[in-house]
Amino acid sequence: MASPEAGGRKIATYHFNSDNGVPVCEQVMTALISCNHGIETAYGADQYTARVGPAFSDFFEREAFVFPVPTGTAGNGLALGAITPPYGTIFCHQAAHIVTTEAGAPEFYSGGGRMTLLSGDHHKISAETLAEALQQHGIGNVHHMAASAISLTQATEAGVVYEPVEMQELTAIAHKAGLKVHLDGARLANAIVHLGVSPAEATWKSGVDVLTFGTTKNGTMNAEAVITFDPEIARRLTFMHKRAGHLFSKMRYMSAQLLSYLEGDLWHRNASQANRNAARVLNALKQCADVQVAHPVQINEVFAMLPPTLTEALRQRAIQLRPWNLKGAGQGYRLVMSYCDSADDIRLFEEACGSVLPSRRPLDPDNAGVRMN
Repeated sequence: MASPEAGGRKIATYHFNSDNGVPVCEQVMTALISCNHGIETAYGADQYTARVGPAFSDFFEREAFVFPVPTGTAGNGLALGAITPPYGTIFCHQAAHIVTTEAGAPEFYSGGGRMTLLSGDHHKISAETLAEALQQHGIGNVHHMAASAISLTQATEAGVVYEPVEMQELTAIAHKAGLKVHLDGARLANAIVHLGVSPAEATWKSGVDVLTFGTTKNGTMNAEAVITFDPEIARRLTFMHKRAGHLFSKMRYMSAQLLSYLEGDLWHRNASQANRNAARVLNALKQCADVQVAHPVQINEVFAMLPPTLTEALRQRAIQLRPWNLKGAGQGYRLVMSYCDSADDIRLFEEACGSVLPSRRPLDPDNAGVRMN
Protein backbone atom coordinates (compact mmCIF):
# COMPACT_ATOMS: atom_id res chain seq x y z
CA MET A 1 0.00 0.00 0.00
CA ALA A 2 1.32 3.42 -0.86
CA SER A 3 2.76 5.54 1.93
CA PRO A 4 1.66 9.19 1.93
CA GLU A 5 4.06 11.99 2.68
CA ALA A 6 3.72 13.94 5.93
CA GLY A 7 6.13 16.70 6.84
CA GLY A 8 8.80 15.34 4.52
CA ARG A 9 8.64 11.78 5.86
CA LYS A 10 6.75 8.72 4.75
CA ILE A 11 4.09 7.22 6.99
CA ALA A 12 3.86 3.44 6.82
CA THR A 13 0.35 2.29 5.94
CA TYR A 14 -0.90 -1.27 6.20
CA HIS A 15 -3.92 -3.31 5.28
CA PHE A 16 -5.92 -4.56 8.27
CA ASN A 17 -3.76 -2.30 10.44
CA SER A 18 -6.15 -1.24 13.21
CA ASP A 19 -9.86 -0.84 13.80
CA ASN A 20 -8.98 2.58 15.25
CA GLY A 21 -8.40 3.86 11.74
CA VAL A 22 -11.77 3.01 10.22
CA PRO A 23 -14.26 5.74 9.31
CA VAL A 24 -17.24 6.68 11.44
CA CYS A 25 -20.14 4.49 10.42
CA GLU A 26 -23.04 6.10 8.59
CA GLN A 27 -25.60 5.73 11.37
CA VAL A 28 -23.34 7.47 13.90
CA MET A 29 -22.42 10.25 11.48
CA THR A 30 -26.10 10.83 10.80
CA ALA A 31 -26.71 11.13 14.54
CA LEU A 32 -23.91 13.68 14.79
CA ILE A 33 -25.40 15.78 12.02
CA SER A 34 -28.89 15.47 13.48
CA CYS A 35 -27.81 16.79 16.88
CA ASN A 36 -26.04 19.76 15.27
CA HIS A 37 -29.06 22.05 15.42
CA GLY A 38 -30.16 24.62 17.93
CA ILE A 39 -28.64 25.72 21.21
CA GLU A 40 -28.17 23.23 24.03
CA THR A 41 -27.07 23.76 27.60
CA ALA A 42 -23.34 23.15 27.90
CA TYR A 43 -21.22 20.77 29.98
CA GLY A 44 -23.42 17.70 29.76
CA ALA A 45 -26.71 19.38 30.72
CA ASP A 46 -28.15 18.81 27.24
CA GLN A 47 -31.02 16.58 26.14
CA TYR A 48 -28.75 13.97 24.56
CA THR A 49 -26.52 13.48 27.59
CA ALA A 50 -29.63 13.28 29.78
CA ARG A 51 -30.63 10.16 27.82
CA VAL A 52 -27.25 8.42 28.05
CA GLY A 53 -27.62 7.15 31.62
CA PRO A 54 -31.08 5.63 31.07
CA ALA A 55 -30.00 4.14 27.73
CA PHE A 56 -27.01 2.36 29.24
CA SER A 57 -29.05 1.32 32.27
CA ASP A 58 -31.42 -0.46 29.88
CA PHE A 59 -28.45 -1.89 27.99
CA PHE A 60 -26.88 -3.33 31.15
CA GLU A 61 -30.19 -4.20 32.87
CA ARG A 62 -29.43 -2.16 36.00
CA GLU A 63 -28.63 1.42 36.96
CA ALA A 64 -25.45 2.53 35.23
CA PHE A 65 -23.50 5.75 35.80
CA VAL A 66 -21.91 6.94 32.55
CA PHE A 67 -18.99 9.34 32.01
CA PRO A 68 -18.15 9.99 28.34
CA VAL A 69 -14.47 10.37 27.46
CA PRO A 70 -12.65 10.77 24.13
CA THR A 71 -10.10 7.95 24.42
CA GLY A 72 -9.61 4.56 26.01
CA THR A 73 -6.52 5.83 27.82
CA ALA A 74 -8.59 8.55 29.48
CA GLY A 75 -11.24 5.99 30.35
CA ASN A 76 -8.85 3.47 31.85
CA GLY A 77 -6.98 6.14 33.76
CA LEU A 78 -10.12 7.67 35.25
CA ALA A 79 -11.72 4.32 36.07
CA LEU A 80 -8.62 2.97 37.79
CA GLY A 81 -7.92 6.29 39.49
CA ALA A 82 -11.37 6.15 41.05
CA ILE A 83 -10.69 2.78 42.69
CA THR A 84 -6.96 3.05 43.43
CA PRO A 85 -5.52 5.38 46.09
CA PRO A 86 -2.02 6.89 45.74
CA TYR A 87 -0.69 4.13 47.97
CA GLY A 88 -2.50 1.35 46.07
CA THR A 89 -1.50 -1.14 43.42
CA ILE A 90 -3.42 -2.53 40.45
CA PHE A 91 -2.99 -6.20 39.55
CA CYS A 92 -2.99 -6.72 35.77
CA HIS A 93 -1.41 -8.72 32.99
CA GLN A 94 2.10 -7.66 32.02
CA ALA A 95 0.96 -7.21 28.41
CA ALA A 96 -2.14 -5.17 29.28
CA HIS A 97 -2.67 -1.97 27.30
CA ILE A 98 -2.57 0.03 30.54
CA VAL A 99 0.98 -1.26 31.05
CA THR A 100 2.44 -1.10 27.55
CA THR A 101 0.69 1.73 25.75
CA GLU A 102 -0.86 4.34 28.05
CA ALA A 103 2.18 6.28 29.29
CA GLY A 104 1.44 5.64 32.96
CA ALA A 105 -2.12 7.00 32.86
CA PRO A 106 -3.37 4.82 35.75
CA GLU A 107 -0.47 5.97 37.93
CA PHE A 108 -1.19 9.57 36.98
CA TYR A 109 -4.93 9.50 37.63
CA SER A 110 -4.50 7.59 40.90
CA GLY A 111 -1.98 10.15 42.11
CA GLY A 112 0.86 7.67 42.48
CA GLY A 113 -0.60 4.17 42.41
CA ARG A 114 1.38 1.39 40.79
CA MET A 115 0.78 -1.80 38.87
CA THR A 116 1.66 -5.35 39.88
CA LEU A 117 2.29 -7.36 36.72
CA LEU A 118 1.11 -10.92 36.23
CA SER A 119 1.71 -13.43 33.43
CA GLY A 120 -0.52 -15.84 31.58
CA ASP A 121 -1.02 -17.46 28.19
CA HIS A 122 -2.76 -15.38 25.53
CA HIS A 123 -2.49 -12.38 27.87
CA LYS A 124 -5.07 -13.86 30.25
CA ILE A 125 -4.74 -14.04 34.04
CA SER A 126 -5.79 -17.30 35.63
CA ALA A 127 -7.54 -17.58 38.98
CA GLU A 128 -4.58 -19.52 40.33
CA THR A 129 -2.12 -16.83 39.25
CA LEU A 130 -4.17 -14.07 40.88
CA ALA A 131 -4.65 -16.00 44.15
CA GLU A 132 -0.93 -16.73 44.39
CA ALA A 133 0.01 -13.12 43.59
CA LEU A 134 -2.31 -11.77 46.30
CA GLN A 135 -0.93 -14.23 48.83
CA GLN A 136 2.66 -13.28 48.02
CA HIS A 137 1.83 -9.58 48.05
CA GLY A 138 0.38 -9.68 51.52
CA ILE A 139 -3.04 -8.09 51.99
CA GLY A 140 -2.92 -5.32 54.59
CA ASN A 141 0.86 -5.35 54.95
CA VAL A 142 1.78 -1.74 55.73
CA HIS A 143 5.21 -2.23 54.15
CA HIS A 144 3.61 -2.96 50.76
CA MET A 145 1.34 -0.92 48.54
CA ALA A 146 -2.30 -1.65 49.27
CA ALA A 147 -3.86 -4.22 46.94
CA SER A 148 -6.65 -2.07 45.53
CA ALA A 149 -7.81 -3.24 42.11
CA ILE A 150 -7.51 -5.76 39.35
CA SER A 151 -7.78 -4.73 35.71
CA LEU A 152 -8.89 -7.33 33.17
CA THR A 153 -9.08 -6.80 29.42
CA GLN A 154 -12.02 -8.26 27.47
CA ALA A 155 -10.96 -9.34 24.91
CA THR A 156 -7.26 -9.44 25.77
CA GLU A 157 -4.52 -7.76 23.78
CA ALA A 158 -4.06 -11.14 22.08
CA GLY A 159 -7.68 -11.16 20.93
CA VAL A 160 -8.70 -13.91 23.37
CA VAL A 161 -11.76 -13.74 25.62
CA TYR A 162 -12.42 -14.64 29.22
CA GLU A 163 -15.35 -17.03 29.50
CA PRO A 164 -17.95 -15.86 32.07
CA VAL A 165 -16.94 -18.58 34.53
CA GLU A 166 -13.30 -17.46 34.31
CA MET A 167 -14.32 -13.87 34.93
CA GLN A 168 -16.47 -14.87 37.88
CA GLU A 169 -13.66 -16.86 39.48
CA LEU A 170 -11.25 -13.93 39.15
CA THR A 171 -13.67 -11.32 40.46
CA ALA A 172 -14.67 -13.51 43.42
CA ILE A 173 -11.01 -13.81 44.45
CA ALA A 174 -10.50 -10.08 44.00
CA HIS A 175 -13.59 -9.07 45.96
CA LYS A 176 -12.78 -11.47 48.79
CA ALA A 177 -9.39 -9.73 49.11
CA GLY A 178 -11.04 -6.29 49.09
CA LEU A 179 -10.11 -5.33 45.52
CA LYS A 180 -12.36 -3.56 43.03
CA VAL A 181 -12.61 -4.94 39.50
CA HIS A 182 -11.97 -2.85 36.38
CA LEU A 183 -12.66 -4.09 32.86
CA ASP A 184 -10.87 -2.62 29.85
CA GLY A 185 -13.55 -3.08 27.21
CA ALA A 186 -11.87 -1.57 24.17
CA ARG A 187 -13.24 -4.49 22.10
CA LEU A 188 -15.96 -5.58 24.50
CA ALA A 189 -18.57 -5.65 21.73
CA ASN A 190 -16.52 -8.18 19.75
CA ALA A 191 -16.06 -10.30 22.87
CA ILE A 192 -19.78 -10.27 23.68
CA VAL A 193 -20.60 -11.34 20.13
CA HIS A 194 -18.16 -14.23 20.40
CA LEU A 195 -19.43 -15.33 23.81
CA GLY A 196 -23.10 -15.02 22.93
CA VAL A 197 -23.92 -13.47 26.30
CA SER A 198 -25.72 -10.28 27.31
CA PRO A 199 -23.85 -7.08 28.23
CA ALA A 200 -25.01 -7.63 31.81
CA GLU A 201 -23.62 -11.16 31.89
CA ALA A 202 -20.30 -9.92 30.50
CA THR A 203 -19.94 -7.18 33.13
CA TRP A 204 -21.67 -6.70 36.49
CA LYS A 205 -23.15 -10.20 36.60
CA SER A 206 -19.56 -11.42 36.31
CA GLY A 207 -18.36 -9.15 39.12
CA VAL A 208 -17.18 -6.05 37.25
CA ASP A 209 -17.37 -2.83 39.29
CA VAL A 210 -16.28 -0.30 36.67
CA LEU A 211 -15.43 -0.57 33.00
CA THR A 212 -14.09 1.37 30.07
CA PHE A 213 -16.67 0.89 27.33
CA GLY A 214 -15.03 1.16 23.93
CA THR A 215 -16.94 2.26 20.84
CA THR A 216 -14.36 4.08 18.68
CA LYS A 217 -12.97 0.83 17.25
CA ASN A 218 -16.47 -0.23 16.29
CA GLY A 219 -17.83 2.80 14.45
CA THR A 220 -17.85 6.03 16.49
CA MET A 221 -15.63 9.11 16.50
CA ASN A 222 -13.67 9.51 19.75
CA ALA A 223 -16.54 8.42 22.00
CA GLU A 224 -15.72 6.03 24.82
CA ALA A 225 -17.35 5.85 28.25
CA VAL A 226 -16.40 5.05 31.83
CA ILE A 227 -19.32 3.11 33.29
CA THR A 228 -19.83 1.99 36.86
CA PHE A 229 -22.66 0.29 38.71
CA ASP A 230 -21.43 1.46 42.12
CA PRO A 231 -22.83 4.82 43.35
CA GLU A 232 -19.76 5.50 45.49
CA ILE A 233 -17.39 5.01 42.55
CA ALA A 234 -19.71 7.24 40.50
CA ARG A 235 -19.51 9.97 43.14
CA ARG A 236 -15.72 10.02 42.91
CA LEU A 237 -15.78 9.89 39.11
CA THR A 238 -18.08 12.91 38.95
CA PHE A 239 -15.34 15.15 40.31
CA MET A 240 -12.42 13.36 38.65
CA HIS A 241 -14.14 13.53 35.26
CA LYS A 242 -14.41 17.31 35.49
CA ARG A 243 -10.97 17.89 37.01
CA ALA A 244 -9.33 15.80 34.29
CA GLY A 245 -10.85 18.05 31.63
CA HIS A 246 -13.34 15.55 30.21
CA LEU A 247 -16.60 17.34 31.02
CA PHE A 248 -16.81 18.82 27.54
CA SER A 249 -18.78 21.98 26.90
CA LYS A 250 -20.36 20.41 23.80
CA MET A 251 -20.96 17.00 25.31
CA ARG A 252 -24.00 16.45 23.09
CA TYR A 253 -21.76 15.43 20.19
CA MET A 254 -20.23 12.61 22.20
CA SER A 255 -23.52 11.58 23.79
CA ALA A 256 -25.35 11.48 20.45
CA GLN A 257 -22.78 8.98 19.22
CA LEU A 258 -23.12 6.75 22.27
CA LEU A 259 -26.90 6.75 21.92
CA SER A 260 -26.68 5.91 18.22
CA TYR A 261 -24.18 3.12 18.95
CA LEU A 262 -26.77 1.36 21.12
CA GLU A 263 -29.75 2.12 18.88
CA GLY A 264 -30.96 -0.84 16.86
CA ASP A 265 -28.04 -2.94 18.15
CA LEU A 266 -25.58 -1.15 15.89
CA TRP A 267 -22.79 -2.20 18.25
CA HIS A 268 -23.68 -5.86 17.70
CA ARG A 269 -24.00 -5.62 13.91
CA ASN A 270 -20.66 -3.90 13.51
CA ALA A 271 -18.82 -6.25 15.85
CA SER A 272 -20.38 -9.29 14.18
CA GLN A 273 -19.18 -8.09 10.77
CA ALA A 274 -15.66 -7.48 12.08
CA ASN A 275 -15.57 -10.96 13.60
CA ARG A 276 -16.83 -12.49 10.35
CA ASN A 277 -14.10 -10.72 8.41
CA ALA A 278 -11.52 -12.14 10.82
CA ALA A 279 -12.94 -15.61 10.28
CA ARG A 280 -12.51 -15.22 6.51
CA VAL A 281 -8.91 -14.07 6.88
CA LEU A 282 -8.14 -16.91 9.29
CA ASN A 283 -9.69 -19.52 7.02
CA ALA A 284 -7.62 -18.20 4.12
CA LEU A 285 -4.42 -18.40 6.16
CA LYS A 286 -5.18 -21.93 7.26
CA GLN A 287 -5.04 -23.07 3.65
CA CYS A 288 -1.35 -22.13 3.44
CA ALA A 289 1.60 -24.24 4.47
CA ASP A 290 3.88 -22.96 7.26
CA VAL A 291 1.43 -20.45 8.70
CA GLN A 292 1.54 -20.41 12.49
CA VAL A 293 -1.35 -18.74 14.29
CA ALA A 294 -0.09 -17.45 17.63
CA HIS A 295 -3.38 -17.10 19.52
CA PRO A 296 -6.91 -18.49 19.22
CA VAL A 297 -8.90 -16.23 16.94
CA GLN A 298 -12.03 -15.29 18.86
CA ILE A 299 -12.75 -11.70 17.91
CA ASN A 300 -11.54 -9.49 15.04
CA GLU A 301 -7.76 -9.94 15.45
CA VAL A 302 -5.37 -12.47 13.92
CA PHE A 303 -1.75 -12.84 15.07
CA ALA A 304 0.35 -15.10 12.87
CA MET A 305 3.78 -16.05 11.56
CA LEU A 306 3.70 -16.09 7.76
CA PRO A 307 6.09 -17.82 5.34
CA PRO A 308 8.05 -15.69 2.83
CA THR A 309 6.10 -17.22 -0.05
CA LEU A 310 2.88 -15.80 1.33
CA THR A 311 4.25 -12.36 2.20
CA GLU A 312 5.62 -12.16 -1.36
CA ALA A 313 2.26 -13.20 -2.82
CA LEU A 314 0.62 -10.47 -0.74
CA ARG A 315 3.23 -7.92 -1.81
CA GLN A 316 2.57 -8.69 -5.46
CA ARG A 317 -1.05 -7.77 -4.84
CA ALA A 318 -0.04 -4.54 -3.06
CA ILE A 319 -1.10 -5.85 0.34
CA GLN A 320 1.23 -4.83 3.14
CA LEU A 321 0.67 -6.16 6.66
CA ARG A 322 1.76 -4.66 9.96
CA PRO A 323 4.76 -6.44 11.54
CA TRP A 324 4.17 -7.53 15.13
CA ASN A 325 6.54 -8.96 17.71
CA LEU A 326 4.98 -12.22 18.84
CA LYS A 327 6.92 -12.74 22.05
CA GLY A 328 8.13 -16.31 22.33
CA ALA A 329 7.46 -16.98 18.65
CA GLY A 330 9.38 -14.23 16.90
CA GLN A 331 8.51 -11.59 14.35
CA GLY A 332 5.06 -12.03 12.89
CA TYR A 333 2.07 -9.95 11.86
CA ARG A 334 -1.07 -8.55 13.44
CA LEU A 335 -4.20 -8.25 11.32
CA VAL A 336 -7.17 -6.35 12.75
CA MET A 337 -10.43 -6.52 10.87
CA SER A 338 -13.32 -4.07 11.16
CA TYR A 339 -16.98 -3.68 10.28
CA CYS A 340 -16.09 -1.87 7.03
CA ASP A 341 -13.15 -3.78 5.57
CA SER A 342 -12.93 -3.57 1.82
CA ALA A 343 -14.42 -6.63 0.16
CA ASP A 344 -11.76 -6.28 -2.55
CA ASP A 345 -8.95 -6.34 0.05
CA ILE A 346 -10.31 -9.50 1.64
CA ARG A 347 -10.81 -11.13 -1.76
CA LEU A 348 -7.23 -10.26 -2.77
CA PHE A 349 -5.98 -11.64 0.53
CA GLU A 350 -7.82 -14.92 -0.05
CA GLU A 351 -6.47 -15.02 -3.61
CA ALA A 352 -2.90 -14.56 -2.35
CA CYS A 353 -3.31 -17.34 0.19
CA GLY A 354 -4.74 -19.61 -2.47
CA SER A 355 -1.73 -19.04 -4.70
CA VAL A 356 0.86 -20.54 -2.36
CA LEU A 357 1.60 -24.12 -1.31
CA PRO A 358 -1.48 -25.55 0.45
CA SER A 359 -1.33 -26.77 4.02
CA ARG A 360 -1.41 -30.51 4.74
CA ARG A 361 -1.86 -30.06 8.48
CA PRO A 362 -5.26 -30.53 10.15
CA LEU A 363 -6.88 -27.35 11.39
CA ASP A 364 -6.21 -26.47 15.02
CA PRO A 365 -9.69 -26.53 16.64
CA ASP A 366 -8.66 -23.65 18.94
CA ASN A 367 -8.10 -21.52 15.85
CA ALA A 368 -10.92 -22.76 13.67
CA GLY A 369 -12.72 -19.44 13.61
CA VAL A 370 -14.90 -17.11 15.59
CA ARG A 371 -18.47 -17.48 16.76
CA MET A 372 -20.80 -14.89 15.29
CA ASN A 373 -24.00 -14.97 17.33
